[in-house]
Amino acid sequence: MELDRTDRRILSLLSKNARITNKELADAVDLSPSSVHERTKRLFNSGMISGAHLDVDIGQLGFSMKALLFIQLSEHEKSNLDTFVQDVLKFAEVRSAWMISGRFDAIVELVTQDTKHLHRVVVEKFSSRDEVHRIETSIVFDGAEQRDLSALLQLNS
Repeated sequence: MELDRTDRRILSLLSKNARITNKELADAVDLSPSSVHERTKRLFNSGMISGAHLDVDIGQLGFSMKALLFIQLSEHEKSNLDTFVQDVLKFAEVRSAWMISGRFDAIVELVTQDTKHLHRVVVEKFSSRDEVHRIETSIVFDGAEQRDLSALLQLNS
């Protein structure tokens, strides 16, 4: 999909605040609300925007430990990597999973209540799987996520 400067500005503003009103968005890009609505609708319909999300502090729900599992599958199971990733997304503790290149085949991000819970999840839900050959677990101490697309959109204009 071809994006003009106004589309890029709309994406940038929405990436900063997905709850911005259509009128506020229209004022910010100097277009009528109906024009901005049509552009936003086109961005959704094209798949450029697939939705908005809600950030919940899961630490306040009792899940204060985040960990990354670096997983190596058995050689004969690597062809089923996409199935493995989809399967582990069904576990309540798993927040995301990626197929990767390199020494490991997948990275799984999960949250747990504490180290005892983490150990139980790793042993019962991952190590016990026949296709899993090796797991390295790293506890995440702190992190940040970039949601503002402004700088990224500048690279491709």
